[in-house]
Amino acid sequence: LTGADGAKTLLEAAQGFPGGPIMLVFALFWAPVGPGIPAGVLLARHIPLNPVVTFGLYALSDVLAAVVLQPVYTRFRWLARRVPAVHRAGQKMMRFAMLGTPMAKPGAPESKPAALFRVATIGFGVDVYTAGAVATGLDVARVTRWACAIAGDLVWFAILLGTSIAAASVVDDDRVIGGVVLVAMLVVPSLARRIAPALRGEPTAAPPR
Repeated sequence: LTGADGAKTLLEAAQGFPGGPIMLVFALFWAPVGPGIPAGVLLARHIPLNPVVTFGLYALSDVLAAVVLQPVYTRFRWLARRVPAVHRAGQKMMRFAMLGTPMAKPGAPESKPAALFRVATIGFGVDVYTAGAVATGLDVARVTRWACAIAGDLVWFAILLGTSIAAASVVDDDRVIGGVVLVAMLVVPSLARRIAPALRGEPTAAPPR
């Protein structure tokens, strides 16, 4: 779908999707891994959709993900407290999902603002699903913790969308634009962790009194 007729083929395929091309963009934004999000960004460009609408569709996918996953995560949290095997499996999955992203140290005191900021950085550096899972363990309102997870993910997507728009202004080749978006998906969180110590889990200097 990235050759000379790629845009035409992609749009024709999208016509057969329930709800048409716009709903396919929305569905692609739900993919936590793989080329779903870059494909959604490219398809949105060819419909064409205003970038604000594209961003709104992605934000809506995050909000609906929170609505769907909140009861699921709460149930798993309840099970993990009662079934050691579920607890161990959850810990292993979280460590794998959060490679390179800071987690709170066991037993270390952490203020609520610091914990919520950590959730936002996980949303930025990993995805909203992982950030939501971590946020489920916080003793704060559900809306607040999910808002932080979504905010971090939306900052990441805004950078990704801006990158695709900048690339499209220079070249008109989906292969190049798609490649740039994929690189940005991998490089942006890594660069952010290099620039911002908080994203690496390093303590920041306390302000002078």
